[in-house]
Amino acid sequence: MQLNKHFKNGILTAMILLVSSFSTEHKFYLSVSEVNFNEEKATFEIIGRYFIDDVQEVLQMRYENNLSLDPEQLSPKIDFYLERYFSQKFDLRLNGQKVILNYVGKTFKGDQVIILLQSTTVENTEGKRLEIENKVLMELFEEQKNLIHLRMSNLKKSAVLISGNSVFKLML
Repeated sequence: MQLNKHFKNGILTAMILLVSSFSTEHKFYLSVSEVNFNEEKATFEIIGRYFIDDVQEVLQMRYENNLSLDPEQLSPKIDFYLERYFSQKFDLRLNGQKVILNYVGKTFKGDQVIILLQSTTVENTEGKRLEIENKVLMELFEEQKNLIHLRMSNLKKSAVLISGNSVFKLML
């Protein structure tokens, strides 16, 4: 039953992203982040998908109003600002202790920017409380929703985070 729910969520997310890629403007605000635990490296690997224009707008609002996230005209300091922004808006905590996330880079696919983050090595996670906080774009769009898919060993969970409820909490 749980797999069926994840499958439905995945299909719904894919449909929303597909429909949105045919339009230059979108009236909904959704991001999708996969948080995977790499057991061999004992690290969390995060792949976040965001609309380019939304991320560009928030970076311009916070840092420099002439920043460009256009793949053909990238601003020279864009990685500096992406790293800075995501370090302030995306957090992982184990038993209340912040897990250090490193900005790995970005790629582009259609009208989306894909942000890659990786944690430092994490000691034993078993029996610990995990909190995933994703406030990306929430200061820009009141109706922003950040979908999180967590995969660790046999554990697969998903949550939709919104303004005022931007933390996904669970016991491992």
